[in-house]
Formats: sequence, C-alpha cells, structure tokens
Amino acid sequence: MSYDEDDQLQIPTNYIAALSRYKVWIVLGVVVLAALASIVVSIIPAVYRSEGIVLVETQQIPDDLVRSTVTSIAAERIQIIKQRVMTRDKLLEIANKHPSLKDGVRSPLISDLVSDMRSKITVQLISGNKNSRRRHATTIAFKVAFDALSPSVAQSVTNDLVTLFLDENVKARTARASETTDFLQHEAEKLKQKLAGTEQAIADYKLQFKESLPEHLNLYMSMLERAQNSRVEVARQLETVKSQKSLLELQTRSSGGISEQQVRLNNLRKKYDELSVQYTESHPDLVTLRSEIDQLKTAAPRRTANSLVRQEITAAKSQIALLVEQREKIDEQISSLQQRIINIPQVERGLLSLNRDYEAVKEQYDQIVGNTMQAQMAESLEQGRKAERFSILEPPLLPDQPYKPDRKKFLAAGFAASLFLPLGLVIGLAFMDKSIRGANSIEMITGHAPLVVIGVIETEEELQRQRNRKIKAIIAVLLGFVSIVIATHFLYQPLDMLMYKLMYKLGVS
Repeated sequence: MSYDEDDQLQIPTNYIAALSRYKVWIVLGVVVLAALASIVVSIIPAVYRSEGIVLVETQQIPDDLVRSTVTSIAAERIQIIKQRVMTRDKLLEIANKHPSLKDGVRSPLISDLVSDMRSKITVQLISGNKNSRRRHATTIAFKVAFDALSPSVAQSVTNDLVTLFLDENVKARTARASETTDFLQHEAEKLKQKLAGTEQAIADYKLQFKESLPEHLNLYMSMLERAQNSRVEVARQLETVKSQKSLLELQTRSSGGISEQQVRLNNLRKKYDELSVQYTESHPDLVTLRSEIDQLKTAAPRRTANSLVRQEITAAKSQIALLVEQREKIDEQISSLQQRIINIPQVERGLLSLNRDYEAVKEQYDQIVGNTMQAQMAESLEQGRKAERFSILEPPLLPDQPYKPDRKKFLAAGFAASLFLPLGLVIGLAFMDKSIRGANSIEMITGHAPLVVIGVIETEEELQRQRNRKIKAIIAVLLGFVSIVIATHFLYQPLDMLMYKLMYKLGVS
C-alpha cells in the first residue's frame, strides 16, 4: 500500500502521536478554557424569582340560595385581570416605587421599561383536575411571579402584583354586580311604566264600553228574561183591560134604562163565575160575593148605570194608556239589552287583546323584579366578599437562591467544552496533516521497514524550551485548579462545607 493510493486513510497512531506532541497545549487549552468558563459563569448576573400563590375560593353561600352575577370561569377572569394589571400605568407605578428596575434596562425609553417588566412577570394557573379530559379544567389557584436582579426587589414587586390581582378581582366582581343591578332596575322601571300604561288603556276601554262588558253578560241575560216576562204580563193585562173596556162600551150601548143595581149585580155575577172556576164554594171571596149578590137582589132598583159605566170606561182607557206606555218602555229596555248583548263579543275581543298585553308585560315585570332582587342579593354577596374570591395561599417569600442561570449546568458544560474542544482541535489537525512521521508510518505506507532509524538529536536550546513549556503547563494547571476551586467555593458550595461533607462520607471525625 502506497501513501498516494490511500492518502485519505489516517493511521490511528498518528492521532496518538498528535495527542502526544500537543499534550502540553491540550492541557494548557483545557485549563485556560476551564478558567474562562468559570469566569463567564461567575460574571453572569443572577436572577431571583419570588412567587406567591393565590387561592381561588368558591362561593361560601350555596348557589341555590344566592346565585352570583359573575358567570365567567376563573381562568378567563384571571387572564382578564392579568391584562388589567399589566397595563402601562400600573407597571410604571410599580417601577416608580422600585427605581432599581430601571437599572436593568439599557434603553431609556419608557416603552422598553414596560416591555421588560412584562417579560419578567409570570402568571401560571393551577388546575385541580389535571387528568380530566374536559376542555376547561377547574382552576383552583394560580401563581404570580416576578424576576429581578435583587431578591428584595423580586419579593416586593411580586407582593405588589399579588395585591393588584386581589384588588382588581374585587373591583371587577363588584362592578359587574352593580352594573347588573342598575340595568335590571332600569328595565324594571321601564316595564313598570309600560304596565301602568296598559292598565290605564284597559280602564279607558272599560269606561268607553262600560255597558257592553263581558262580565255583565249574565246580568243582561237575566234582565232580558225578566223584561220579556214583564212584557208578556203587560200584554196580557192590556188585552184584559181592552176586553173589559169593550164589554163596558157594549153594556153602555145596550143597557138603556137598566138600573145601577142591576149593572152591579151583573158584574158581581160575572166575577163570581170567574172565581168559582178557581175556588170552591166555601172560599171566603165566593161567600162574600154571594152575600153581595143576595143583597142586590132584595134591594130596590136605583138610578141607571150609564154614569158608572162611563167612569169605568174612562178608568179602563187610562189603564190602557199606562200599560201601553209601560210596554213601550219595556220594549226599549229589551232593545237596549239586546244591543248590549250583541256588542259584548266584539268588546270582549278588544278586552282580551288588552289583557294579553297586560299579562305579557306583567309577566316580564314580575320576572325583572325577581331578577333585580336576586341581583341585589348578589351585589350584597360581592360587597360582603362571600362570593368566589381570591385569597393569598402562600405570600411572596424572599428568594435565597437564584432562579437562573443554573450555574452548575453552565459550569459543567463549560468544563466539558474546555476538555473536548482542545482534543477535537488536535484530532482535526492530525486528520488534515499529510506529513509522514516516524519509522512506523514509513513501514505502514511502503510495506518495508527502514534500514536505519536516526533518533531526534535535541540541542540544549531545545531542551530548555521543553523545560519552559513544562513549567508553563504546570503553572497553567495550577492556575486552572485554583480557578476551579474558587469557582466551586463561590458558585457551587463553600469549601469548608464541601470538606465537611467529604469527611463525613469518609467517616473521618
């Protein structure tokens, strides 16, 4: 195998030889990079996070007794309150209370300060049923956190944010309840006026058609029946009087010299005949009539009956006139009652329409009044903080450890990079190096061992340079070790505590 035929083949011994040749530089690179990693990790500013947990308490009074007017779920309200808390004015108010917040912003613009504060605020919801498949999990609490370079500032700002969340929740719920009550009261007043107008319309309608109201139908039917019966009775009496008048007139024309006693006797006999049909002969009226008839039979004849008959005819005419007038009045009454009865269905339709409007408005009014009373109770519930509310479950604490960066991970990554970067660089150089080094390389390339191998002849100057490189490498290693020790002490754990733990594990007292 020749070198030209396989110039891409790298001999493993070349890598080993390269690592051996550059071992000092590898160690120096590892130490320098480890020191740089330690310095970089140490100068990264620590960010502290303080967080508070706010509990979402359910309504203390059962919903069946008093229903709250705030129907949105807790997660939605928390997001809405978050937007209100993170407004420009509120964040600037917090920034003015803590001037150190402005130091971490490079730009002097207020908008950049507000954006920086918003990026440092974290609101995390805590659900009670994480394994639930429902779309909206029940939110039982939420965390409010703020990141700052100072632990005290982080705690103070987080405390202000938690207070804002509590205050905004109370304001929002109370305002919603008050708005609902005001709206319902306004609607109730409008419906009350409309109801009064409908009542007045019904009263005016009844006054206009007071003689044809449906509730008078039975009365009018009874009055009509009595009027018709009265008319029949008046008609019968009128016919009777007319018959008597005709009879009297006939008697007047045919009586001539008949005595008054005879006329009287004839009338009594006629009356006796009429009553005898209805009563027995022992009836007192019949007995009285028989006595009068007997007396007239034995009495002497008196003057003629023409004058008496004429008086009776005159009386009959007067009675006929009265009966006719009474009949006309009854006819007018019957006509009026019939007209009222005819008008009742039409009046009833109009009244039913007004009553339907009244019932519809009254139903709406009763419902609005009930809702208003419920809204007032809900408002009292919100003002008394008996409804769903936010309460501090865990107040913001002063952080004792930085939230970020994770110096342990960064330091481990830096040390790993400081180790593998020099090794990778040396291996890469060896991969690109096409030169032939050593007798073994010649033998592997040509397939023949060299006849003579002349060793490296080092001069005193070269030996001195090697000694200097070794001294520098030792110094670099010592400096790297010192840097690692210092970084461990300040970034990971104090050396005395680390030594105490090590001795404890080794069982050394």
